[in-house]
Amino acid sequence: MLSCTDAQIWGLRSINSVMMHISVGRSKRVDIRDITIVAPDESPNTDGIHVQQSQFVSIRNSIIGTGDDCVSLSEGAEDITIRNVKCGPGHGISIGSLGKKGSRATASNIHVSNCTLTKTTNGGGSGFASNISFVDITMNDVRYPIIIDQYYCPHSECDAQASAVEVRDVKYIGVTGSSTREVAIALNCSQSVPCSGIVMDSVNLWSSNEGEEVRSHCIGADGYAMNQVTPAVSCLTQRNLAT
Repeated sequence: MLSCTDAQIWGLRSINSVMMHISVGRSKRVDIRDITIVAPDESPNTDGIHVQQSQFVSIRNSIIGTGDDCVSLSEGAEDITIRNVKCGPGHGISIGSLGKKGSRATASNIHVSNCTLTKTTNGGGSGFASNISFVDITMNDVRYPIIIDQYYCPHSECDAQASAVEVRDVKYIGVTGSSTREVAIALNCSQSVPCSGIVMDSVNLWSSNEGEEVRSHCIGADGYAMNQVTPAVSCLTQRNLAT
C-alpha cells in the first residue's frame, strides 16, 4: 500500500507470504483491523505489517505470527496506534532500523496497548524514537521482553555508534509475563546520546525456567520507575506515587 489516504484493510487473511505480508508507505489515515497473518517461525523477512513514511495508522484486533516482526515501524512512522494484537511467533513489535548511513530519521507518537506476545524474540525495541508507550502488555516466553538497543546491527558490519540518534520519552506501563533469558530488561543506550525520559510503571517479569531469576541490564539510560518494577532497573530513579 503506497501513497494512500483514508484506506481500510479489514478481515484479510494472509498466509505464507514470501516477504512482508502488508507494507504501508507514504500513506495517511490507514485503518487495519480484524486480520490474520501466518508464516512459519523460521521464515526470514516475513514481517506481518511494516509501516514507514506514514501517519495516523491504526492496527487492531488482529492475530499475527511470522518469522520476522509481527509489526515493524521504521522511519517516518508517526501517530501509530496498535491495540488488541496477538503476536507470535516472530520478533515482536519493533521500532527501529532508523538513521541508516548517517541520515536523521524519526518515529514518534507510537502507542501499543492490550497486546499479547507469545514465544517471540523481542517485546518492544527502539532505534530513534520519541513519545512511545507500551501499556497493558502480556509476554509469554519472550526472549527479550523489554529492549532498547541503540547498538543494533542487522548486518555483519556496521559503523561505530559514536553518534547514535536520540531515544526519548518511552513508557512501559503494566507489562507482565515471562522471559526465556536471564536478562528480561535491556536498556543498551549510547553513552554519547543517552536515552532519556524512560518510564517503567507496574512492570513484573519472571523467568520461564522454573527456579531461575531474571535481571536487568542498563547503560546510558535516564528516567524513573513507579510502583513495583521487577526486575529492578538500576539506572532508573524510584519515584513514589505521591511525587
